[in-house]
Amino acid sequence: MSAFLDALRLILSGDPEVWQITAVSLFVSLAALTLATIAGLPLGYALAHARGAAGRAASAVIHTLTALPTVVVGLLLYFVLSASGPLGWMDLLYTRAAMIVGQTVLALPIVAALTLVAIQRLPAAAFETAATLGLGRGARFAVMLREGRTAIISALLLAFARVFTELGAAVMLGGNIRGETRTLTTVIALEHTKGDDARAMALGLILVVIALAVNTGVHSRWLRRPS
Repeated sequence: MSAFLDALRLILSGDPEVWQITAVSLFVSLAALTLATIAGLPLGYALAHARGAAGRAASAVIHTLTALPTVVVGLLLYFVLSASGPLGWMDLLYTRAAMIVGQTVLALPIVAALTLVAIQRLPAAAFETAATLGLGRGARFAVMLREGRTAIISALLLAFARVFTELGAAVMLGGNIRGETRTLTTVIALEHTKGDDARAMALGLILVVIALAVNTGVHSRWLRRPS
């Protein structure tokens, strides 16, 4: 109980480090989600229209990648970005940029796979309407996204929740550097091992509140309304 009260004091007192860590977590996750959205929406749309064995295989692969373990992603990117790796010359390892790359890799399959499902589940009338209007590819893409916006918004929120609460890739690619690459999940683990339960609990409470807010958004009534 004492640790819980101390955690609340840290949050309510506006402890600079607590809120700086929260800001880094949000920045990295939102940046990754933005990149995953830019790439994932058109990828999912393209896969939804893919035909034949190649299209089915690509869809199966993207669905499988949604379950990528975060530690494996972190390990693979670590070797790619390390000094001896193919992209070592970019000097990205142990930076926020490396963390964003890792989280983008985790979020992209989720956005693409759920966009694929959303487009496939649209009524045939939506496709027929777009075809009869003689719309170009870009316009048809925009129309289909609008028609499936409920499921797509849900996909984006789920992708954000996935990357915001992950630990493995953040530790391996960011290095947990104070003031630079520490996130809520990495510092919770660190502070617990140091025995600072109050700070770990404070960060945990913030993480849980944000995660619950996102989860509430996914299941809220306005998201369940028909497109």
